[in-house]
Amino acid sequence: MDADIHVWGIGNDIMGDDGVGIFVAKMLRRLSPSNIKVRICESVPENFISKSTMKDIRKLVIVDAAQMSLPPGSMRRISPIEPQSFISTHGLSFLRLLNHSAKECELIIIGIQPAMTGFSTKLSPSVRRAARELIKMILSGRLCEIPPLTS
Repeated sequence: MDADIHVWGIGNDIMGDDGVGIFVAKMLRRLSPSNIKVRICESVPENFISKSTMKDIRKLVIVDAAQMSLPPGSMRRISPIEPQSFISTHGLSFLRLLNHSAKECELIIIGIQPAMTGFSTKLSPSVRRAARELIKMILSGRLCEIPPLTS
């Protein structure tokens, strides 16, 4: 497995499936593998992007709920070059900042299709299953098995 993978969980954990990124990050933090650095960004990932925070990151995995017109719980790798190909619930400004600040970084964005994003502190069953599978894939270095989002 790659050394020093950084995982950022994005979302709002009181809005149902929108909290999937936070769920993944909290579970990884709890498991505390030494080669994975976890950051819980909540709904403001742009607050964590600066040249100083990005300078030592070589591989960054961002996990977020994403409206991709797929069945709930579907996972896709989303190109950081074409962020308009999906709709994050947090806007696109942070992807533009990342593309500018993380030029030396391998950036992998994983979107999970939500089933519901209304007020709730629980993930839907399909999204929870996808999150648990994603955690296993991160831990075993199998992110390349997630299909890319195609238009």
